Amino acid sequence: MARIGYIRVSTAEQNTDRQEINLQNCDKLFIEKVSGKDTEHRTELKKLMEYIRGGDTVIVDSFSRFARNTADSLMYARLLK
Repeated sequence: MARIGYIRVSTAEQNTDRQEINLQNCDKLFIEKVSGKDTEHRTELKKLMEYIRGGDTVIVDSFSRFARNTADSLMYARLLK
């Protein structure tokens, strides 16, 4: 059972350091610099969803980094379940 971290900032100019510090105890990190509104461009999130296995835990610094709205939140929760 692994702790899988997901880090996202909205633009290439933004810094991921704070999130990386908060998730430093994860076994693997997926980091991307892309807007959360375009889910088809979130390649690291897609990789995370393919990587995780039963019993793994997904860790995010802030839920807003994982999903931008309720519909996306529910979709990802169902996929992770």
